[in-house]
Order: sequence, then structure tokens, then C-alpha cells
Amino acid sequence: MHKSNEVIYQIFPRNHSHEGNFISIISDLPRIKQLGVDIIYLMPINEIGQKNRKGQWGSPYASRDYFSISSDLGTLNDFQRLCQETHKLGMKIILDMVFNHTSPDNVLLKEHPEFYFYRNGKLGNRVGDWSDIIDLDVERIDTQDYLISVLRYWIKQGVDGFRFDVATMIPLAFFSRARQELGKQVIFLAESIDTSFFNWLASQGYYATKDEDMIPVFDSLYNYHWFRQFEGYLKYGSSLKSVVDILKTPSKVLRANCLENHDNERLANLLNKDETRLRNALAFVFFLPGCPFIYAGQEYGVVHKPELFEKDPVNWNDKDEDIYRFIKLLVNLKHKDSSKELDSIKVSLFAKDGLKIEKGNLIGLFNFGNKPLSLDIGNNKYMNLLGNNIVNGQNISLSEPLILKKNEN
Repeated sequence: MHKSNEVIYQIFPRNHSHEGNFISIISDLPRIKQLGVDIIYLMPINEIGQKNRKGQWGSPYASRDYFSISSDLGTLNDFQRLCQETHKLGMKIILDMVFNHTSPDNVLLKEHPEFYFYRNGKLGNRVGDWSDIIDLDVERIDTQDYLISVLRYWIKQGVDGFRFDVATMIPLAFFSRARQELGKQVIFLAESIDTSFFNWLASQGYYATKDEDMIPVFDSLYNYHWFRQFEGYLKYGSSLKSVVDILKTPSKVLRANCLENHDNERLANLLNKDETRLRNALAFVFFLPGCPFIYAGQEYGVVHKPELFEKDPVNWNDKDEDIYRFIKLLVNLKHKDSSKELDSIKVSLFAKDGLKIEKGNLIGLFNFGNKPLSLDIGNNKYMNLLGNNIVNGQNISLSEPLILKKNEN
């Protein structure tokens, strides 16, 4: 279990550095801790399948053996040390688990072919036709037994929990069992899916779990319920109203709020490195209830997203120290945020590109456009927590984001 103000930091082990191994991540832990990270999330570390591999290095989401470690990352001892050093610094570590599918040459296929999904007697995928993976049949109790044994194994190695890939498409009954057997202390983060994909799955007769049904089982879910709408606004100029409408809906779900990850474009690239718009987007996602989610490199405004199928390290020379300092400030403010209610925000549009969020005694004002906006929020003086300056509520010209607290003096 984790808290609503904890910061999650996603690492692609192969591409986190030129060395691309656990030892190099260990050496980076003090910097990550200094940023204010609470939970390190590692993308899959298992040996990658050879059969139908995409690219030279292959997708880490095409596992050949759930109990293995990809040899380029290091040894089991290295991984155990990574967990230990993470804990020494007061952080937690979670591991990506891909239980919807495996590589076509996973060792499990030879040992237990009955654990797999078949269509007309042939191995395949329920949704899509991805050549480098085949689906598991997680409705089977014996498949569930095996996968729970995988979770137990990695907990024994030192992890604090798991991020479950495409969790929405895996039977909730499995996660309910795993939660009951492993206990509430183990972190369960669900990669839930966006609403349009859920609706498509349902229309085609495929299994999919509604977000609200996942609440009792998972600690947090992805923010894909509004992510695509916000991306559409930034990328194509779609209306922000769709984002506001979603955020207005009361929710008791704790969200892992990302603006980028290994599947999606870097925010700095999406915004053409417009630092003012970048700061507004970052301040917005940190201000929302839930856990801020940083994809390694995002803290410096890195533009290039590492390739999933190749060796393609983060360019740590592409550093924007101003963005780093700003994110560090946002992390610090998040850690001071003691609000518990997840549905206690008021969201409104005050302009085409302007968003206002009220949360407790705070007001967040965000301008996602490229022109200053004028607004009046009443005859009060406010302390701007992002600039440590006093703001007159009647005469605001908004370019940079503002997080305002009513000045009691």
C-alpha cells in the first residue's frame, strides 16, 4: 500500500544509462532520492524471448521466463542489492509484471501449454495480432497459482510491490486472489486503460474491468481516464472541456498521474520545449489528487523517448536544470499535501486554455496556451507557493502556473 502524496519514478533499466544494468541504477539512487522520489518502478527485467523478437534487443514486455533476469541487466545478486540500497535510502521499489501475455518461446509453454489462450486450436492474442507475444489464459485457477508463485518469488527478492501491465484486461478474480494471499502491504499499481479502449473491448465482447471495480483490489490506477483527452488538447488543439468534465466527476480512485511514460511521447517534445507550457502542465499534474509519475529523464525535460525494442539510453546530457528545480519544488509541495479526499476538488475553465482547480485552501491556476490570460478570483491577497510571492486576486495576469494559498495577514 502507498500514500496519495508519494512520487513514482519509472525506470527502463536497459536504457537508463549506457551501461544499462542494475549497478548503474544503484549509482544513480542518491540523485533520484534527492529529487524526492518515494517509489521506483522498474520496467520488466526478465529474459526477453528470442522467437519473433522485435528489433535487436526485443521488448521487455515479451518475457521468456518470469523467474529470470535478463543477462545484460546483471545478476540476481545485483538485483537484490538494488532493492536493499533503495530501501536504505527510504524508497520503495516495484516491478513491472506482464501477466496478460508472454513471448512465444516462454519456458511455460513447454511445461504447461494448457495455461495459454487458443483460438481455433492455435496460440494467439485476444486483441490485436502482436507477433512477439502470445496470450495467457488467466481465468484458469492453475495459471493463477503459477502467477501468484511468481509474485511471491519477487517479493522474496526484496520488491515492495508490482505494476501490472494492461491490468484491465486480466480477470479481476486473479488480482483479488493475489491481493488476499499477499496482503495489503504489497503495492498493487494497475495500468488501467483509457475509456475509449475499454468501450471498444466491451463492444467486441472482450473481457475488461471497469475502473470502479478495481478500487478494492488496487492501491492506484493510471490516469488514462483523462490522459488521452489532455494529450488531444496539447497535440491537436481539442477542447479542454472534455478534461474538465472528467475531472469534475467525483472519484475515490487514487491515480498515478503521468504525462509521459514508455508508451507515450515525451512531454517536452510534445510541447516543442516551450518551458512555460511545460511548467503549467507539470504543475497541473502535481496539483491533482493522486501520485505524480515521472518517467526517467522527464525531470530534465528530455525530449527523446527511448526505443522499446533497442538499446537507446536516455540522453542525460540533454539537461534542463530549470525544469529539474521546478519539478523538485513540485515534489516538495506534494509531500506537504495532507489532503485525503480524492473527490474534493472543484475544476473549471476560465478561458479556452485556462484551468482553475480549487483544492482545500489552495487554488491552482494553469495556462496551457502561449498567451497571457487575465482573470479575477476576488478581492483577496494570496501567497503563491510556486514563487513565494504575494498575488492580488483581482488583477492576475497568468503565464506561469500559480498555486495560491489565501494570505491570512
